[in-house]
This record gives sequence, structure tokens and C-alpha cells, in this order.
Amino acid sequence: MINLSLRIGEIMNKKGFTLAELLAVIALLALVMMLVVPGVSSLKRNNDRKQYQTYGDMMVEYTKTIPLYKQKGHVCLSDLNMQPINNKITCNGYVLITNNGNTLTPYLSCTNSNGEETYKTTGYSLPSGC
Repeated sequence: MINLSLRIGEIMNKKGFTLAELLAVIALLALVMMLVVPGVSSLKRNNDRKQYQTYGDMMVEYTKTIPLYKQKGHVCLSDLNMQPINNKITCNGYVLITNNGNTLTPYLSCTNSNGEETYKTTGYSLPSGC
């Protein structure tokens, strides 16, 4: 019985991890990362898309504050005096006014500080004067 307690004490006094234990932890961490990273990336893409859509909705609301907006064919983003989305993204766009001013459709094209396109509304075609 004394021998058994001495052996347990000797085992408990060893410091460090075996190679197998380290590899098992690394494999578990890799598995967790494979499961988490795609979900986080998808969440970021969805949030970015919603951010641009909300900005487009704000463009429509700002357009409604312009006197006689219904008589115009479009209103440029530069005429709306809106704050930019953030300091790293530059946007250009317009609100198309159709159906006697009853239908307002925002069109938006944005680029990041590297000049890469981050968002573009389908059918976007900047009218002259914007």
C-alpha cells in the first residue's frame, strides 16, 4: 500500500505535458475554429449588408424632407447632406423617384479606403449631375 502512494506522488510531481496531450489540445482548438470562423464571417457579411440597406432607407427618408421632391426624377446622395457610414467607407448614390413621387428607390455604391467595392445596389447607374 505504501508503494502505491509513493508512485502516485511521483506521477503527480512531474511537470509539463506529453506530446500526445499537446496534439490533442491543438486538434480540439482547430476543430472549434473550423466551426466558429465560418459562422462569424457570415454574421459579419449579413450585418454589413443590413448596414447598407439601412443607409439606403435613410436616403429615402432624407429625400422626403426636400421641398417638391416629387417633381424631381432623382436626388443625389451629395444633395442629402447625410453623414457617411463611417470614415473608412465612401459612398455615392441617388434616390430614384418614380410613379409621381410615390415610389422612392435608393441606389448606392460604396468603396473602402483601398478603393475596393464593398457594396453596390443591383441596377445602380449614376445619373449625370451626381
